[in-house]
Amino acid sequence: MRTGGGLLGTGFVLGAAFLWGISATAAQYLQHHGVSTMLIVQMRVTFSFLLLLGMLLLFRRDLVRVRWRDLGRLALLGIIGIAGANYTYYATMMQSTVATGILLQYLAPLAVVGYTVQAGEESLTARKLLAALLSLVGCFFAVGGTAGLLVTPGALATGLVSMLCFAFLTVFSRHLLARIPAWTVILFALGFASLFWLVVHPPGALLAEHHDAATWGGLFLLALTSVLFPYLLYFAGLRRISASRAIITSTAEPIVAIVSAALLLGEDLDAGRVAGAAIVLGAIVVLQTGGGMAGVSGAEDARGGA
Repeated sequence: MRTGGGLLGTGFVLGAAFLWGISATAAQYLQHHGVSTMLIVQMRVTFSFLLLLGMLLLFRRDLVRVRWRDLGRLALLGIIGIAGANYTYYATMMQSTVATGILLQYLAPLAVVGYTVQAGEESLTARKLLAALLSLVGCFFAVGGTAGLLVTPGALATGLVSMLCFAFLTVFSRHLLARIPAWTVILFALGFASLFWLVVHPPGALLAEHHDAATWGGLFLLALTSVLFPYLLYFAGLRRISASRAIITSTAEPIVAIVSAALLLGEDLDAGRVAGAAIVLGAIVVLQTGGGMAGVSGAEDARGGA
């Protein structure tokens, strides 16, 4: 792996995590002002898809075309990776707590490390395993430790599915990006995710919510900062760094969300949460040191992923 490419890829993923974290606070603000969670989740995907589709039709129509054999794969990415991860994440929070949802979903780095090593896509190093464990421990303290956890059987089930969907998103999208332009992957994945949400939450349910123009404008801006821009950054990162490195780096997201909620919404930020944030940042630093130990195997380099 080229060092410059690895640092740039990590920077892209950190940018995505920053936007996702800030957007979580923005979503909380909208929820506090009467916007349903379902509407927020659905419209941020739908608005992103419609905007990207319009832009590509105007400027890059070639990116709107895809081979039939890839259509099913893109549908899986959109429905399982994007819509599935979001749906099960919020289902976990509805049955339990936000902290439980975050912690269960961020078991994903361990799943990605396990899969990519087993599949021979990456090599297992002590540094990579340490970083994955540190990120999990950091997330645990950042969400408030055991005080914020409520692990019911239903929440455990949906939380683990959410973790698997997030891991699938990272691994599967990296495979697609090896031969399909990122803009095309994002467009079709968002399109299929939008169709999923239309089935779960049809137009009649959408129209039942009455909001003013300012609220719809806020939802549109949230779509840009929580879906379109961060996915572009995350996928750009996945083209340059390994799947495990990308998903471990993405654990900066809950840290950004916690800090921004404290600064903008006045939520508590105690010593335990600060310590958790420091541990997550330490995990990310561990990945950037040690040269090749944080990188990918020779087989992965041969695919042009780094």
